[in-house]
Amino acid sequence: MIFDTNLTPTSGYDEDTFEKLKRAREGSHYIVVYHDLSMLRKIYSQYTKRQIEEKNEIVLILSHYETIDMVRYVLSHMATIDVKEYEKQDSLLIIDSARAYFGSSIDIISFVKSLVNYADQIGKNGVTVLADMGSFFCYNKLNDLIEYETSLQRTSDIKAKGFCFYKSDDFNWRISRIQRKRLLDHHGRELMVAPTATLR
Repeated sequence: MIFDTNLTPTSGYDEDTFEKLKRAREGSHYIVVYHDLSMLRKIYSQYTKRQIEEKNEIVLILSHYETIDMVRYVLSHMATIDVKEYEKQDSLLIIDSARAYFGSSIDIISFVKSLVNYADQIGKNGVTVLADMGSFFCYNKLNDLIEYETSLQRTSDIKAKGFCFYKSDDFNWRISRIQRKRLLDHHGRELMVAPTATLR
């Protein structure tokens, strides 16, 4: 499959963002607001490579604004990850976020806990979850989004790190100030990696 896409990161991406992600500890729950897909690709491709190859973790990517095939393409071309091999080893899982949140008989929290147990069984050091929350906006499930996010704590005692990715337009304009505050209150840290991602 051939994609006509620009894989060059925009100048809005701050290398400091990646350093902050690298410092996330086991049990962390971060919110990351990004401006466009170029920024998102830079973040998830670099971080996935690090967690799989250097940190020996399982990485679960829940994609929304990109197809699963596009995520594979980005990982392969931007981060030179052997996607097929890591998927075969179950070190890398890429799932459509709508399917993960709305189309499965098992809820995502239980699935992540099962992944953590599996990681322990096969000698991995934990699990990283990179979740694009765009599907909640696409399917007009904002109440479900708030309910889900506020059910999670800022930190947990399981061997997993969770990063909830929000496109800046969704985060800034499609939820209220009160809802944004509730979301931020349930994340240990917020990273705004877009020039226009300001809290209103």
